[in-house]
Amino acid sequence: MTAQFQYTRLAYQAQAVNSIFEVFADVRFVAPKSVHANPTYVAHEASKTILANIERIRTENHVQAGEVTVAGSVTPALSLDVLMETGTGKTFTFIETIHRLHQKYQLSKFIVLVPSNAIRQGTVKSLQSTADFFAKEYNNQKINVFNYSDKTVKGFIHAANMGISVMVATYQSFAGDGRIINKRGVESNLFGQAKSYMEALAAIRPVLIIDEPHRFDGKVVKEYLPKFNPLLTIRFGATYKRDEFKNLVYTLDSLEAFRQRLVKGITVDTVGTGSTMAQTLCLQQVTGTAKERLGHVSYQTAAGKAATTELKAKDNLGEKTGLAYLDGHVVESVTTKELVFTNGFALPLGEATAYGMLADEVQSLLIQCTVANHFEREQALFKRGIKAISLFFIDAVAKYLPDGQRPAVLRETFERHYKAELAKVLADADLDPDYRAYLERTAEDVGKVHKGYFARSHSEKGEEEAIKLILQEKEKLLSFDTDLRFIFSMWALQEGWDNPNVFTLCKLAPSNSKITKLQQIGRGLRLAVNQRLERVHSDDAAFDEINDLVVVVPASEGDFVRAIQSEITEHSVKRVAGVFDDAVLAEFGVAASTRQANKVLDALAGLGLIALDDMSGQATVLWQRPQYQAQREVIVAALNKVTGMTPENVQNMLRYLDLYFDGAGQVKAKKNKQTPVLTINPGQYQKFKHLWQNLNRHAVLRYELDTEQLKLNVLASIERNFNVRALSVTVTTTSGVQNLHQATATQGEYTIKPHSVYTLAQFVRELANMTRLSMHTVSDILCRMPADKFAKIKDNENRALLSLRDLIQKCIHALVVNKLCYDLREIRVQTSLTDKNGQLLKTIPLSLCGVEAHDVVNPAVRERSLYKEPWMPVDSQIERYTVDESNHQRITVFAKLPKINIPTPLGNYNPDFGYVIEQEGQAQALYLVVETKGYDNLQEIPDPERWKIDSAKHFFAALKQHGVDVHYKTKINQDTLAQLMIEIDPAIGGARD
Repeated sequence: MTAQFQYTRLAYQAQAVNSIFEVFADVRFVAPKSVHANPTYVAHEASKTILANIERIRTENHVQAGEVTVAGSVTPALSLDVLMETGTGKTFTFIETIHRLHQKYQLSKFIVLVPSNAIRQGTVKSLQSTADFFAKEYNNQKINVFNYSDKTVKGFIHAANMGISVMVATYQSFAGDGRIINKRGVESNLFGQAKSYMEALAAIRPVLIIDEPHRFDGKVVKEYLPKFNPLLTIRFGATYKRDEFKNLVYTLDSLEAFRQRLVKGITVDTVGTGSTMAQTLCLQQVTGTAKERLGHVSYQTAAGKAATTELKAKDNLGEKTGLAYLDGHVVESVTTKELVFTNGFALPLGEATAYGMLADEVQSLLIQCTVANHFEREQALFKRGIKAISLFFIDAVAKYLPDGQRPAVLRETFERHYKAELAKVLADADLDPDYRAYLERTAEDVGKVHKGYFARSHSEKGEEEAIKLILQEKEKLLSFDTDLRFIFSMWALQEGWDNPNVFTLCKLAPSNSKITKLQQIGRGLRLAVNQRLERVHSDDAAFDEINDLVVVVPASEGDFVRAIQSEITEHSVKRVAGVFDDAVLAEFGVAASTRQANKVLDALAGLGLIALDDMSGQATVLWQRPQYQAQREVIVAALNKVTGMTPENVQNMLRYLDLYFDGAGQVKAKKNKQTPVLTINPGQYQKFKHLWQNLNRHAVLRYELDTEQLKLNVLASIERNFNVRALSVTVTTTSGVQNLHQATATQGEYTIKPHSVYTLAQFVRELANMTRLSMHTVSDILCRMPADKFAKIKDNENRALLSLRDLIQKCIHALVVNKLCYDLREIRVQTSLTDKNGQLLKTIPLSLCGVEAHDVVNPAVRERSLYKEPWMPVDSQIERYTVDESNHQRITVFAKLPKINIPTPLGNYNPDFGYVIEQEGQAQALYLVVETKGYDNLQEIPDPERWKIDSAKHFFAALKQHGVDVHYKTKINQDTLAQLMIEIDPAIGGARD
């Protein structure tokens, strides 16, 4: 039996749904005259309320982009925009929006418009597969789905408004008088008066949902859309043309999606060099009449000489140029601005497009690299119950599907490279037996592991099963029981089609000029699922290793990494980019003046974090995300040395860098060397196993927060401790500078007139997010603040926000620290060290434990390590010292711990080291878990870190109650490991190795 997707409503999706739903708060809906139509609202009566609601929602969601307009008349219809990045679940979100609007306002007729037939099929499938989930969520409300055709449209129109009816159609189905939907006389008695399907649809006042609005920008489409006479139009998209938003109520842009780990990270593997693929096609000019235009195209011959050719409709570019590998390019049309081929590619006038990548030898290299990338990760994913899929975008159908006498060159090339790589993998004597059986199942019939989907596929004999599997049976495709793992397509699989387990994507063809690079690779950005079809979210210890999409591109694509990073930042509402200047720093509150901003840039350049262009003043980020994370303390220290930098300025600079590295920084170039791994010693693991298993128990954190007492404590603390000084600048005046020895200087401090950074609603939301309290609780605290204290907030809003955050967190900690308890449940089967069956993994990524490898020079320490490598992963100097001290005779095994994630009120916590210690004369070992902090005394440890440590003590106390003799210690600079061991057992001591 095929597993079903496990749907979970995620917070950001719920927020998007609520943002639409709340637009109609306090709006009166009028019952329809017909049982087939939607309820409506009176435009002139509701317009002011709707406008106020939109303004409020935008403020709460920190949305500022685009215009806000609400008509006081029936036309134009109200339009709402939602920006959600590819792979974050737009379809799921608009399906829930449909259910919510029906539940609250009894809206029942919805038309979903999509850009293509492939997307239409995917949307229909999503509506069907989520039906049971939403039925349970919404009082068993059933949904009727109509896949548009001239046979189904009548049924949709006549469906009663007691239930939900959704019709899914493409824009091609209605844009033009000749379309069935617009023809008069097709149906003579629709409601007794409508003379066409479109007139009947207009009478029922449907809600239009437009998927990917940038694809609905054509003149004809714009002309025919109003004919639906919608009550409401909601546009859901990852891309909006030129940022033309209409009543944008919610944004989850590229930057935020990557930052929140809602999509996969991207690794780019570039094949070849630019010089070897520098051949380009360029449409130089267009001549002739509109009836038959000629495109004059320049290219390079096989001998490398410059040449030109003339192309008209139906000409084959391969035949005209004598370059056989361009045979797939047949001219569809020539306009004054571009030359369009039947395979979807276009040559814009005057823009050179690389085509050297289409040569057989280059495509062979790309395929070889893609297959190698696939196998590089497949076994580890298989052991975690995750099926790996690779997707190829090719340039010509005939290269994959045989066409007459022409060989299917790409199919043959793929099978050759696949067989070669498969032989290497099967030669590994240590290969996981289940994975070996999985591979051997198709070793003699390689055709089972790859299929293609093209427009032509529908007419290919015997291809029906592959089409159904790729387009409709996603659950079956994701199962290990299905052999298909490599999919070939052109650009037929665009927006709307995706597969969560595409881990490798190969571009064997030049880009379609109408879609961005981020859209091209968007087919593989959705988070992966396992065999139970459960998503692997960011709380999984191996999230970063699993959710990484490798994109294989030719060097002719240029700097693909930088191009995607630029798209992420350019298309994001927050303009955070890898290139910035002093004006950006001022906007982010990093510096109060140009002079100070330049000092900040100099400090960052001194660290090597940025490259600074002295001519333009622009800074370009040079570091990759791991280096930035490892060096944050160094950055803070450098910024603190900049004259005039306040703690708020420093935090704002870090906020900018965090946004960049957690967003665009998730796109990186693949390094030639393999990702560093740790090899686990099975013998050592057996000694470590009991401790490891108990650290990985499912634990439910329980505590009760007396909200009223918290408010009283916070208010008392505000009365005693809350004081915000106004922003000020120091001005030094020097006189007598012409005489070196008589120059005098005087300083004066000037208060800067305060300016508002937040609205009150934004301030409340930001403080609620920082403290994890409800907005109601935060609002009540602010309302009850003494008036003089509340008035101080406006003097320096950023400083007030941070001060209140620290003050509230301290009160929360004081209230709950002694009330925490952990309900320990079963031991997790799959952990950072074990697979889905609980079997020990052979290797794990070094990044699960630390950012750098510390050489272990002492053989006594090395033999006690859980890992076989002559080094241990570490994150700091005190961790290096701790590793070197781990040579005590009584230590049986130790390790820097991979991710565990113990829950605490301030988020998940992961201790540093685990030790198994032999007890003299006893069979039972002692267990020691050590948290290292590079401070001279415990009081220096920042409060949030100290509070997590306090919470963890309760977790380890719960383990002791379960009979696990585990001790938990914090080790600071002045402590030695031996001292900690003696504290837990005075009998320990004596010599070290």
